[in-house]
Amino acid sequence: MCIFCNELDKDQIIYETEHFKVVFDINPEQEGHILLISKKHYLNYLELPDEVVLDLIQLERKLIQILESDMNIFGISLIRNNGRVMDDGTHFHEHIIPRYELDGFWEDGPTENFPFDFTRFITLLNS
Repeated sequence: MCIFCNELDKDQIIYETEHFKVVFDINPEQEGHILLISKKHYLNYLELPDEVVLDLIQLERKLIQILESDMNIFGISLIRNNGRVMDDGTHFHEHIIPRYELDGFWEDGPTENFPFDFTRFITLLNS
C-alpha cells in the first residue's frame, strides 16, 4: 500500500497543483525540507506524461523562487526519488531541501539545522 496514495492527511498538504501535492517532510534533512508528490501513482519519472512534467517544472520554479528570494537561504538541493531507489510504499516524488552556507550537507557527519519560518513560507506560497 502506498503511503502517498492512502495516508496523507489533507491538513499535511501545504499547496497543490493539478498534478502534485506539496508537504513538509516528516523526517527532514533540514528545516523546511519539502516533498513534491505526484497525485497519480507513478513509479518512474519516465512514466510522467508531458503535461505532468511541465506542471512539476513550474512548481519547482515557484518553490525555489520563494525559498531563494524570500526565505533567506543560500540555495536548494533538488533530489528526485525514482524507480527502485524509493522506499517501499511510496511512489514518484521529489525533495527540495533548503541549503545554507557551511551547513555540512555533503560532508560526513550531521547537517547543521537552521531555523525556518514555516508560516511565512506558506503565506508566500499561497499569495
